[in-house]
Amino acid sequence: VRRPMVGAMLLLSTATLWAWHLPAAYDAALADTGIYWAMQLTLLASAVAFWRALIAAPAPAGLLGAVGGMAQMGMLGSLLTFAPAPLYSAHLATTVAWGMGPLQDQQLGGLIMWVPGMLPYAAAAAWLARRAWRQVAAA
Repeated sequence: VRRPMVGAMLLLSTATLWAWHLPAAYDAALADTGIYWAMQLTLLASAVAFWRALIAAPAPAGLLGAVGGMAQMGMLGSLLTFAPAPLYSAHLATTVAWGMGPLQDQQLGGLIMWVPGMLPYAAAAAWLARRAWRQVAAA
């Protein structure tokens, strides 16, 4: 029962994350407080569901879930980093105060998702591998 749960929660959290990163959805969330909080709540709920399933899963299923989570985060981060133009109109006029253009801001956000954003998945994979190793050693 737990193995499909990890996969299902990975799909749910991935779909939620990617859907909110579609330009129309992201810009709508930044333009409306209600949509913004809907985005935050759905991202949080899907992430909690995924991480709970991942931690409770047997090590092989959990490791696959962690690797899948790492892959999707890296892919989204790389798409944002290497996009040839800014994707989000909400940031077209907000980044100058920080000394960067909207494309540079998007690239920085993509790099943060790509590299540090994958670290929790790597830590979870290491923890699950250690847990599996201990179970094998104890048997």
